[in-house]
Amino acid sequence: MDQAILKIGILGGGQLGRMLLQAAANYVIETFVLENDSNCPAAHLCNHFIKGDIKDFSTVYNFGKDLDALTIEIEAVNVEALEKLESEGVKIYPKPAAIKIIKNKINQKEFYRQHQIPSPDFIVTENINELKAHTTFLPAVHKIGQGGYDGKGVQVLRNEDAINKGFDAPSVLEKMVDIQKEIAVIVGMNDKGETAVYPATEMIFDPELNLLDYQISPADLPENVLNKANDIALQVVKSFNSPGLFAIEMFVDKNNNVLVNETAPRVHNSGHHTIEANFCSQYDMLWRIMLNYPLGNTAAILPSAIVNVLGDDGYSGNAKYEGLNEVLKMENAFMHLYGKTQTKPGRKMGHVTVMSENKNELIEKVKTIKQSLKVIA
Repeated sequence: MDQAILKIGILGGGQLGRMLLQAAANYVIETFVLENDSNCPAAHLCNHFIKGDIKDFSTVYNFGKDLDALTIEIEAVNVEALEKLESEGVKIYPKPAAIKIIKNKINQKEFYRQHQIPSPDFIVTENINELKAHTTFLPAVHKIGQGGYDGKGVQVLRNEDAINKGFDAPSVLEKMVDIQKEIAVIVGMNDKGETAVYPATEMIFDPELNLLDYQISPADLPENVLNKANDIALQVVKSFNSPGLFAIEMFVDKNNNVLVNETAPRVHNSGHHTIEANFCSQYDMLWRIMLNYPLGNTAAILPSAIVNVLGDDGYSGNAKYEGLNEVLKMENAFMHLYGKTQTKPGRKMGHVTVMSENKNELIEKVKTIKQSLKVIA
């Protein structure tokens, strides 16, 4: 008896959707993408592209009503439409209840507190005047409740002089942590509650852009700290009680305490390296979960690093890449360009994954890539 080909949709058509579709090519499925931009990175890789607003109830509902399953590549989606689709039998990965908590930073922080998940202390502020009443809580980080992403919607408030940089909207004022390292642990969970955990990755951020600059995997931390991080990541995912793929971003403080910063309910930039550097990529893992196949092997094949390819300062317009040949000549270097035709300063245009047994060699390769690869116009 022939098995019906499943129809699976992705809300959002950016680079994460693109890489998800590249992994989908290994399976017999019919793929659908909903996105406002018909020239988005994922548009030409799906079987069916529908132009529309992922935040609009009717658009999302009509997109999903004839599908078997749906997933997201960004949290800014219409959750009410997903709830209705779920009630009508469409499988949503992760469940709308989990997305609803995560997409609002206030709800997310209160969820950690409720489930006794270690996370930095916080205060909820409804407006700028409430924020001004909490100067004794500084230094802290002010995070807007909804709408922030990729470093936007986050302000570091070191002292009272910076208070006017805060948000005049419902937000979280989170106590600043004396950070030793920032790490991320990706966890996949299927409908049976079985889990697969990827080795922790260490993230190094660009202080100017507050964007991920590069990362090293596996993270260079004592085994007991890594075990603690894995346990906490599993606790987070099991508390959401939802199948799907989750990236748990965490701080390791100077005393080796592990604190949850944020959770992403989807494939994540901290897992790009898994395409080449792990036996089963995060993208393949999500398809396995949605197709009800066995979970994959998360072990690293080799230590790896990824470098974000960002639009250079002073350039906006048609993207042009300098230094591609130099990078592609490097041993164990893998280029991923996202197909974005227009560049602007700080825009994510691609990434490069490099692999090596030697951590020092990885760092040297990262430096070489950053010096030689430029996105100009």
